[in-house]
Amino acid sequence: MNQELINRIFKVAETEPKSREQLIIKLMEEVGEVSQAHLSTVKASGSQYKELTDEDFQEELVDTILVTLTLLKKTGISNEELTNLLTKKINKWESKQGK
Repeated sequence: MNQELINRIFKVAETEPKSREQLIIKLMEEVGEVSQAHLSTVKASGSQYKELTDEDFQEELVDTILVTLTLLKKTGISNEELTNLLTKKINKWESKQGK
């Protein structure tokens, strides 16, 4: 993600009327939709009728990213702080994977 896109997402997030609690519930809803899309794409029992594609799955994943970034903005995180936190977390993730 480039900085211009993050700035744009944060600008939209500033006008989001939902509270943190409401956004957490929204995030849970979006994660449920990710699960439904995945189950449909792998033709899991009872999910085939939705006929969702990998593109649908990707869109649902992006929805979770947008809600998460909105939640982060609601905490007052700056772009620089977000970059630092992402760097810290990816470094930790890489070290646990033995890279």
